[in-house]
Amino acid sequence: MSTPAATADQPVLRWKPNALSKEKDLKSATSAQFPTLKEALAAVDRGKGKNVVLLTRTPAGWATFEYVGSPACKVEFKELRPGGLPLGGNPLLPQTYIFDGKDRFARIVYSDHSGGPVEEINHGKNLTWLPRITLRPTLDELSAALAWVSQNLPTAKIKAGGSKHSWSRVAVSNDVYIEPDRMKLSRTMDEEPNVYRSGLGDRRGNLVRAGSGNTVKEMNRYLWEHGKPFPILGGYDGQTLGGVFPTGTHGSVFTRGPLAEMIVSVDLALADGNAVRIEPTLSITDPKALATERSDLRLIQDDDHFYAVLVNIGTMGVVHSYMLEVTDAFHMNEIRTCSTIPELKEKVREGKIYNLVGAPGKPADLENTPPRLSDGKDGGFKDQPLSAYHLEFLINPHSDKVVVTSRHPVAVTTTDDAALEFNPPGRDLVQNFRDLLSWGIDQIIKVAPGSTPGLIDSAMDTTIDDAYVDRSFNVFNVGDGTNQIPILAGTIYVPIASDDYLTALDLIRTAAAEFAKSRNRYETGPASMRFVKGTKAMLGCDVDVCSFEFIFTGNTAYALEMVEAYEAALKTGLGAGKVKVHWGQLVGEETKRGRDIRSTRGGG
Repeated sequence: MSTPAATADQPVLRWKPNALSKEKDLKSATSAQFPTLKEALAAVDRGKGKNVVLLTRTPAGWATFEYVGSPACKVEFKELRPGGLPLGGNPLLPQTYIFDGKDRFARIVYSDHSGGPVEEINHGKNLTWLPRITLRPTLDELSAALAWVSQNLPTAKIKAGGSKHSWSRVAVSNDVYIEPDRMKLSRTMDEEPNVYRSGLGDRRGNLVRAGSGNTVKEMNRYLWEHGKPFPILGGYDGQTLGGVFPTGTHGSVFTRGPLAEMIVSVDLALADGNAVRIEPTLSITDPKALATERSDLRLIQDDDHFYAVLVNIGTMGVVHSYMLEVTDAFHMNEIRTCSTIPELKEKVREGKIYNLVGAPGKPADLENTPPRLSDGKDGGFKDQPLSAYHLEFLINPHSDKVVVTSRHPVAVTTTDDAALEFNPPGRDLVQNFRDLLSWGIDQIIKVAPGSTPGLIDSAMDTTIDDAYVDRSFNVFNVGDGTNQIPILAGTIYVPIASDDYLTALDLIRTAAAEFAKSRNRYETGPASMRFVKGTKAMLGCDVDVCSFEFIFTGNTAYALEMVEAYEAALKTGLGAGKVKVHWGQLVGEETKRGRDIRSTRGGG
């Protein structure tokens, strides 16, 4: 007989004896792993008593988990439909059973956590879809789930989802859809298996493994508690890492490209269930050590593979986890000031944007050198840092109004940091009244669409602030309340070189005016201009670009049409090769048909 092996963490088992009693967690007792079902059942039979046993299929065989039970813990049904239990090897017919102390047992049938059709809806509420099968594997179950699909549904198309914060159909699937909710992992380098090269030096302390199902918000807290943050973020923290990285999401720190550049190693599962680790040539993993520790994990250390996987729109497999390179903890000061389109164009034209953003150095080091603030006559924007760490412009396509936003590292004492939170403060109005605000704006726009530009100008005025100091991730974040308002957005990238992005600004404003004149319809939110460094990621932008993000309220039925009008105007004015899109946001019909792809050619 085989000796039972140790198992993974014990699942939580809750029991409710009757309709009037309270549900409670059963106390974990023992667990064991067996190579065959026969041996596992024999072990259950030998241990008959009052305890409860969960028996389930695992990639390595069969596992038993025992819980301290009582006479009240009775299995009186042939089938149960609980949630959150292991898949049990087969997502449609889970091989999982529960035994009570008198040898009665029930088989687990699929629930929301194991398969079956579940209608999905995205954050912007502009997309709904009904997959044939929805899988919610844990990281340990991911390869087995994909292998099962490959063997039993060989023609099925598999898509892995994220937090559904995408407005394009990039993650929509009518076939097999993988939810990332249970694919979470947070681990420092010291907690990793010993499979990495020696001599990593100071880098080692900044390397962290994170599951593809972790949200940015979850990682922000975990990292800060370990003295680290992400060096760059977008404005939303509800996205999963498996969604935010592959779509090329970015910030506006002009020394950096997309957020995916933080990745130094990717573990993913291929369609047949095989596991692969992809890294650049001569990267952090020691091939011999990995072969000894994880013979099931194929290592690819090749630049072409690595830069293909960074931004891949979900085409190269389902990501298990990432090894990320983060940075030392830092705080930032945000300054928001007013400007105009003519002033913006004058101060950034002919490459002068590079004088205003892109402060070199590590953020924690920049804290120790306060930046010089512009007097408005030295080429900078008045009261804004010269060469800020982060710089972006908020514009109204229907007026000359601009809000300049800079974010720059600033020193904060340990005592002052202790008073700070893990969510940005001062957003209570939006948080508590977001549905009313969204509804009110939509009603005004319907009744009096011509008032839209003035409403946007007024909203932009409320953002002006001469100082907001907080932990870095809070300053990057636009706020929980704002993030929860359903919106729609589309992003178009245009090269910085030759002032193409300033030509684009004029074309966008002209297109907005023509749309308003012909349709009496206006953009229902401000647009942003952010700056992104060129990247080696093959589906990223290989030249420095300005990112124009067009924001609409969630009920703007014509949002996609307006984004298409902007895209058409830019392609006509600049040439199609200079105009690229963000695949996770609103995407025009021409682009969806495959005539354009954001690639390393042409700056998109």
